[in-house]
Amino acid sequence: MAVVIFAWTAIGQTQGFSVLLLPLTEQMDFTSRDVSLIFLVGAFGGAFLMPVVGRLMDGRGARLILIASTLAYSVAFCVLALVPNRYVAIVALLAVRLIGSIVLWLGASVLVAWWFTRRRGLALGILVGIGSALLSLLAYGLSIVIERTGIVTGFLFLAALACVVLLPVLIWGVVDHPGQIGQYPDGKAPAGMPEPEGPVHEELTGVTAREAYRTGFAWVITVGAGLIALATTGYLFHEAVIFIEQGATAADAARNLLPQMIGNGVFILIISALVDRYQMRWIVPAAMVQLVFTMWWGFNLEAIDSLLLFGICFGMATGVFFGYALAALPKYFGTKHVGEIRGMFGAITMATAAFGPIIFEVFQENSATVLVIITAIAAVCIAIASLIIRWPRDMDVSSVPPTPGLPAVGRGEVA
Repeated sequence: MAVVIFAWTAIGQTQGFSVLLLPLTEQMDFTSRDVSLIFLVGAFGGAFLMPVVGRLMDGRGARLILIASTLAYSVAFCVLALVPNRYVAIVALLAVRLIGSIVLWLGASVLVAWWFTRRRGLALGILVGIGSALLSLLAYGLSIVIERTGIVTGFLFLAALACVVLLPVLIWGVVDHPGQIGQYPDGKAPAGMPEPEGPVHEELTGVTAREAYRTGFAWVITVGAGLIALATTGYLFHEAVIFIEQGATAADAARNLLPQMIGNGVFILIISALVDRYQMRWIVPAAMVQLVFTMWWGFNLEAIDSLLLFGICFGMATGVFFGYALAALPKYFGTKHVGEIRGMFGAITMATAAFGPIIFEVFQENSATVLVIITAIAAVCIAIASLIIRWPRDMDVSSVPPTPGLPAVGRGEVA
């Protein structure tokens, strides 16, 4: 059910806006500047609202927030289709952007984090891997509907589909915590505890977002993700032009999106599953090296003449680090405040990524080499910081009685 919710973020993401851009300017009273401004305002508005939404989910539960947001989502689509006023339509499109890229995305990941412990990383990897594929398919399906029936019918179709598919899943299917239906996380009672006969009142554990972001680990992970988001978003925004300048075509750039999606999804699944078993302190330096190599390759495509491999490598640049962050944040900081913690993480990376296209445009006009060098310097600083900081203790393991002869480490302390 979380995968279904995640897939519905499509219309608020880059994929959805890329599908809507041409129809909005040709069939409705929008300009390309309007759409770009909505996308940018959505990024910064999302950066402000995401921690707030996460805090609401931690306190009120994700289900109620998701139900209310889905109703607003459907209403926004109806407004876009039926209200001719341009300014009202702009507000409705901004609502679609914010709900899709913030509330639905955050709600899906928070629900999965609450339902799993031992294999949380694997579950989150499956969520993002399959959800990303369905997200792209939904955006592609919307493009076909709009092409054949027009954008007004397309928006009405989305409104109806949200009410028929997403809303029933949320109302009758989604449960915030397994204890509400007499289960423990992972579906079975921990060792030494009886199987429940009714609701399980097991308290979620974890540190607050403020406590989490007092640690070097949280900032290394967040700043590293911000650098990767900035670099990859900037490159993707100008990818067609960069390809053409090196002798490839715009069609090559479009085809390259498929291996990028595969590389991203596969490595998110692999890395997030490994987080369940290993600390993986080496992951940050490795990801930084891989990012710099990918950026260099992106401006020197003839050096390794394989666009397919470049696409997989590009997807890997985001998949490795974001797969780790996806599973590591609840692992080391717990799930009691995971909504706000992930909200802070998403807010910073989203705001940083918004500057990517502008920075790339400025530096690309002068020298792409300078851009790669600056990326490399920032990556080296983040990699060194990751080797210096103290790594936190696994929040799920730290409540287990200590092994005789070893010092006890409480919840939330660092190793």
